[in-house]
Order: sequence, then structure tokens, then C-alpha cells
Amino acid sequence: MVFRKLVTYGEETSYGQTPADVSRWIGGVTSFNGGVEPVSEEVPTLSGARVFQTLVHGLDVSPSIEFYVQNPRIIKYAFGKATNTGSSPPYTHLLEIKEDYELPSITLVEHRLGVGGHGYVYNGCRVDKLSLSWEEDSFLKASMDFKATRVAKTTTLPTPEEETKGFYSSSSKTVEINGVEIGYVVSGSVTLSNNTVAFPRQGDFHQKHVAGNAQLEAELELYYLDSSIVDLMIGKTRFDVKVRFSRGSDDYLEVRLDGCVCGVESVLEAEGEMMQTVSLKPSNMSILVVDDVEAY
Repeated sequence: MVFRKLVTYGEETSYGQTPADVSRWIGGVTSFNGGVEPVSEEVPTLSGARVFQTLVHGLDVSPSIEFYVQNPRIIKYAFGKATNTGSSPPYTHLLEIKEDYELPSITLVEHRLGVGGHGYVYNGCRVDKLSLSWEEDSFLKASMDFKATRVAKTTTLPTPEEETKGFYSSSSKTVEINGVEIGYVVSGSVTLSNNTVAFPRQGDFHQKHVAGNAQLEAELELYYLDSSIVDLMIGKTRFDVKVRFSRGSDDYLEVRLDGCVCGVESVLEAEGEMMQTVSLKPSNMSILVVDDVEAY
């Protein structure tokens, strides 16, 4: 049997309730895991049996998705706050960490199309963790971990409008460290963890998830050409980092890491070029997107 695999989503106006439109395109999805697990325990009982009895309390639902970034709009749900500006293209979208612990939620739809086509609907999805990463000669890749309120099978699947733009490529990136553009960064990653907390279970599922205190970390791998970044580490200097991926002058995504402190690992080896791995601890993070989408 052959299935046509697809994942779409829609923004919830009421938390945990499927919105009217769940056909939003993600694009570039390389993997999706519904993360549905029974929560159970084995207990000995005075029933005359020698075997432990397995009691099931309910289900935990933790979807995760990996994709090459084509339309960044879904990334806003990891931050919670999106400020849109502009009355005509290009439009600007600033994604910032929301102070409120109640992040916006989405419904994810996993399409499994084939004979007797069906899918699964994941309601009340709030982002627990977002990671953005890139390597040399590759595309900007995102992974998102969610906590959901419930899952259900469906045979009613939406038809999305496919995005036609290309992916953000590492070959079009620019990196700025402490106000200086650095052209020899090979790879990197940025992670935002919301440390989501689950409210007590009602029936089979958790009734609610809220964000905890956010944690930020990032890493850059680059050639060792001078001591400037080691000097920042030794001086305990705070600095900013900007990483921009461009598809055009009015079409780009820029990751902003503010108030970073860093650690640097640079091992002397007998062979190969000297490299350095820079571990960053930002005090804040935001993403600026410029494109032709009116509002996120």
C-alpha cells in the first residue's frame, strides 16, 4: 500500500479545539512523530495471580516535527509574540518571547493518504522546544517538539495550498558576532526551550500545558583565524550575534541572539585546519522575518 504523507496545521482560536482551517502549509517536512504513549504502571494485586497487573491511566501526546524552513510562520508559536509591520510588501515580522506563560496553540493534522485514507488530529499543541540548525551546503532546518491535549483519528483531511518559495540556504547566510561580520562560520544551531508544564490529567489526557521559564542556547563552529572570540570569553564580555538567511533583499530570516556570553573549545591537532566551537548563552532571542506575507 502506498501512502502520500503530509502534515498541515491551523491556529486555534479556542485552546484545544480544532479550528475551521487546518490546511496551512509547513513544507519541507522530513519527519513527523505523533509521540502518543500510554501512561501505565505495573501493580501487584491480591487477586490470586502471580503476575503484575498493568493499569493504564491515560495517554501522553507529544508530537515532534523536523522540516527545512520554507514558510517561517509556524516558528512564531515557539515564541508566542509576533509583531507585524508594513502596509504593503515587503512586510516585517518580529518574533519575540512572550512574557505570558499561555503560548498560542495549534492543531496539527497528520495526513496518511492511501487506500482508505485517514489521518490523525493533534489538538492543543504548544511548543515545548524549537531548534534551528544549519550545516555547510545545506538548508536551514527546524525541529519542533510539542505538548498536545489529545489525539483522534480522522477521515476528513484538508487540501493545503502548496508554498512555492525555496528553502533558506546556508550558502546565503551572513553571521555577525559582536558587530563584526564573520565569513568563516561552517555550521551552527540555536535552541529555545519553553520547559512546558502539564496540568493534571482529566480522563485520558492532560487538560492543559503552559510554558515554564525559557532557556536559550546556541553553538557555532568556525575556523580559527584569530583570537577575537577567545578574547570575548576570557573577558567575560557580553555581545550580540546575528545570523541572516536571505532569499532576496526583501526576503530573509534573521536570528538575533542578544547579550551572549560564550565558551570556546579549540583543540590543537596535528592535521587539518584549526577549528573552534563556540557555545553561546544568550540573555534574549528573537527572529526578524521580512517577506511578502501580510501577517503571521
